[in-house]
Amino acid sequence: MLRKKYILFIVFLVIVIFFFTINCLLKFLPQTDIEIIHKEEVADLIYKELEHLPDVYKYPQAQGNHIYESIRNIGNQQFHAGTLRSLWKESNSWILSNTITNISSPNLGRILKALSTARITSADIDTRGTQLKLLLTLTGDQQIVFKPKWYNKEKIIEGPVYAGKDRYQSEIIGFYLSILLQKPLVPMSAERILSLKYDILPVATKRLLNTSFDRNNRTCIYGKCFYCKKEDPICDDENDKLTGAVIFNINKSFKSYRSPWQRTYKKGKQAEWEESNNYCQSLQTKLTKNRLLDLIDTSIFDFLIQNGDRHHYEILSDKVIWVDNGKGLGNPYIQFIDILAPLYQCCMIRDKMFKSLLNLSGGQLSRKLKLMPQIDNFLTSEHLKSMEERLMLIFAAIEYCKTKIKIKSIN
Repeated sequence: MLRKKYILFIVFLVIVIFFFTINCLLKFLPQTDIEIIHKEEVADLIYKELEHLPDVYKYPQAQGNHIYESIRNIGNQQFHAGTLRSLWKESNSWILSNTITNISSPNLGRILKALSTARITSADIDTRGTQLKLLLTLTGDQQIVFKPKWYNKEKIIEGPVYAGKDRYQSEIIGFYLSILLQKPLVPMSAERILSLKYDILPVATKRLLNTSFDRNNRTCIYGKCFYCKKEDPICDDENDKLTGAVIFNINKSFKSYRSPWQRTYKKGKQAEWEESNNYCQSLQTKLTKNRLLDLIDTSIFDFLIQNGDRHHYEILSDKVIWVDNGKGLGNPYIQFIDILAPLYQCCMIRDKMFKSLLNLSGGQLSRKLKLMPQIDNFLTSEHLKSMEERLMLIFAAIEYCKTKIKIKSIN
């Protein structure tokens, strides 16, 4: 009996020594960089990489310009009313497993023009999402989404990255950027000036009419949505005009998933991905490599326009598409590095995306954006400068991954 107690004591002592030793090792021995680096430190390290980026990121690349040059004149194309049905049929045929828009089509400019000017035959409330939108039908039975202009392009949105209302110009710049990245995953979008009084109310549904009223001799609508209220409507100006973005309505069923990098939207409360830089390792058992790479591509796109509100993502034929991009372009003087968390936590990037980014280096991002229709309506010089800085920060994040964890480039 005494011997049995002695053996149990020895076993207990060994277990205590074992755990004490492990605790000391974890406390005092050096750990890998990825285990000890917190979110704020990652941002600092990325900015350090920015100070000595390789020259390859600083000069224009000689390849890949043909797509950008082919769209130089899309803003000057016109359409005939009799061709609208065929144009809508063509544009709907572009929606495939890995594309929403055919950016090489000779009719792209005509379709964008039609989105901006074709006659509106009916108008309704679009109940999707949390902010005021209209669902319009154009001649030829094509539906479009109208997001109104709430702010001038110079407006600085203070606060967290998701603060404020949707910026209509962010939808349009998002579409342009998808072309420049050769990732046609954003619905076509263009600026449209319409009249609530003369274009919308005469063809409005009853439920839309029920949210309309006059204020100071101007027609107003407050719609129906989570944030909609009569005290905060959209209204025609003194010339009975209202500006906004019209977005091609994709008549397909999407599957929506919560983003693994979703924010808590609660002050002082962080999500798991904000607390652990090992976060991507846990995702690799839950998501396929292609899905992770899609989300990394999305984070790069979102970072360039500073859309930090991608709480869910939509899937079309197992491909992540980039819809609802209105929370970008809020503040050109702040860079929210954590939008890039999928890139610097997973440290993977598709070779095609990397080459597309290189093709925008050396000032080419600004030059190619300036080729786009009506670009001065949507971007200030400060926004253009900031987007160039963000591109360099993406390259710095890639270099951070190279030096710390060896980034993987995937074909």
